[in-house]
Amino acid sequence: MQLGKCRYVRLHDNVNYVAAAIILRHQGDDTEVLLIQEAKKSCRGKWYMPAGRVEAGETIEEAVVREVKEETGYSCDVIELLSLQIQGSGWYRFAFYCEITGGDLKTQPDQESLAAEWYNLKDVKGNKVQLRGRDFIRLLDEAAKYRSDGHLKSIPRVLPVNENVSGLFLEFMIVKHSRDGLRTEVLVHKSIKDEKDLLDEEQPFPTVEFGFEYFFAMVVSKCYRHLLEEGANVVFTPSHVTRIKCHPKPMESLAHGISVRVYCQHKQSTTKAIIRSPRYHWITVETLETRRKFHMEQTQFRPSLHML
Repeated sequence: MQLGKCRYVRLHDNVNYVAAAIILRHQGDDTEVLLIQEAKKSCRGKWYMPAGRVEAGETIEEAVVREVKEETGYSCDVIELLSLQIQGSGWYRFAFYCEITGGDLKTQPDQESLAAEWYNLKDVKGNKVQLRGRDFIRLLDEAAKYRSDGHLKSIPRVLPVNENVSGLFLEFMIVKHSRDGLRTEVLVHKSIKDEKDLLDEEQPFPTVEFGFEYFFAMVVSKCYRHLLEEGANVVFTPSHVTRIKCHPKPMESLAHGISVRVYCQHKQSTTKAIIRSPRYHWITVETLETRRKFHMEQTQFRPSLHML
């Protein structure tokens, strides 16, 4: 499928990526989150999560490690993507769950931040801290749940695949779980006959390339109608991502684009959707290992998707 095409995609020219970190410590009512005090004129003195623009020539993960170091004084490991937020078709914010590995809490102000501090999670959520904005509060909830549910040891983890992408792409992994949870089906290209083909094929799911004139949410709506007879009546709006390809380096590259694979859950209360396009069909995924590899299992962690 195709909805327009990008002549090129280049960071800070027609696309922007933002990398953010959620870092927690302690447990229960004592849980604290690491915040930074903004140095920017527009929000000077207010508190926010460590975050900043990805620079051309660095990976998404390198960017979040750099931002944490510059703004908090700490070194960190990037554990897993927590959430992808998308605005329009040219702004993407990657929020990661990270853990401190070294360094010291920043106390001297500079152009990156005025200071860094640990705050009780309840105080932050309860309006007891002067925040730059409350748009990251749901990320704190997601991070706390991620940690409490034991996903820190989960494998495979979802992290950006460092691969250049010449354009904007959206993959639809439409999954139908039976009511008893014993059967899982997924919509794939007709060339995919079984699980072996599913594992061997790089792009087994319906995929669309789109141009900047189409907002992300608009692409989802149009593709749902193209793929299935009932569209959004039988499939929930994409709520999570299971794979992202993005590599904004080298600096001079014109392939700083992104490919996002979204998890789309077919409603269990309805019969299996009638496929409009003859290019696709349903296959059953019987092996647990295969389902886990593609993050199809209902109990698995999947980074959240928010279309702003």
